[in-house]
Amino acid sequence: MDDELIPQSGSVLRHTVIVLSLLLAAPEVLPSPQATASSSSTSSSSAAGCGQPSPHLRVMQYNIHSGRDSQGRLNPRRTASVIERSGAEVVALQEVDVHWSRRSAWRDQARVLASRLGMRAFFAPIYTLPPPRPRYPKRRFGLAVLSEHPVLSATNHRMTRRSTQHPSESTVRLPGFPEVVVDINGTAVHVYAAHLDYRKRPRTRRIQVREIVTALDRDDPGTPRLLLGDLNATSRAPELAPLWKRLRDTAGHTGAPTYPARGPRVRLDHIAASRETEIVCSTTVASTASDHLPVLAELRIPS
Repeated sequence: MDDELIPQSGSVLRHTVIVLSLLLAAPEVLPSPQATASSSSTSSSSAAGCGQPSPHLRVMQYNIHSGRDSQGRLNPRRTASVIERSGAEVVALQEVDVHWSRRSAWRDQARVLASRLGMRAFFAPIYTLPPPRPRYPKRRFGLAVLSEHPVLSATNHRMTRRSTQHPSESTVRLPGFPEVVVDINGTAVHVYAAHLDYRKRPRTRRIQVREIVTALDRDDPGTPRLLLGDLNATSRAPELAPLWKRLRDTAGHTGAPTYPARGPRVRLDHIAASRETEIVCSTTVASTASDHLPVLAELRIPS
């Protein structure tokens, strides 16, 4: 199992909450007009609360498109700025390159983002390929989870996939389904990050959802669990239905679209929480730093 836990860089963490004035000064991360309040009967906060100072846990789901913006231009500083200015404390990232290719300048994007943000990072590769030359690092591509909070454990689970590295239509079991247990003020929260199959036919996604449910069911009853992912389907898609028996999408079925970043039409990116966790608010973040919009949510974690 090819896992990597990257310690935080530097001794100063970012502020966990960004004041509203800072958000208003940075149009790169303004909440979108379609910000969505929680449908939970226990929540009285509006979606606008996602831009206010808050004591709650703020989490982000973000497919970073290998650090390239909506026009394909590489700009990792812009990616980091979107995360930093959002005030997110736990972030799930998809399409992360680690010495992968020229498209990302052969950089270790997980380590670069962790260093710039002062966060801990767990990188979960899907693919690990030989280096382009002897004595160069291996080429890796996958997901990452960033956290301002202490990481108690991290595992790179396997998931059924149709590989993008060869033309075969058959499925294989590959890593790239990270579970990171984060200490949130004394409570162990299980954070899962997922990137499901993008193809139109749902057969592979249906299998992947069953595997996510199996992982969720291994946790002790009452354990707070979060699923952050580019699920490549809307929340109403039939193949995602088993998830909603265990989790709640923070935006319900009416969340704003997240793809493409310019003129978004469909919501592919989701944050979901187990019933022990109160949903305070959920919103998308207006940015073209990737081809996907980030999703941001504030949650109240039980002690």
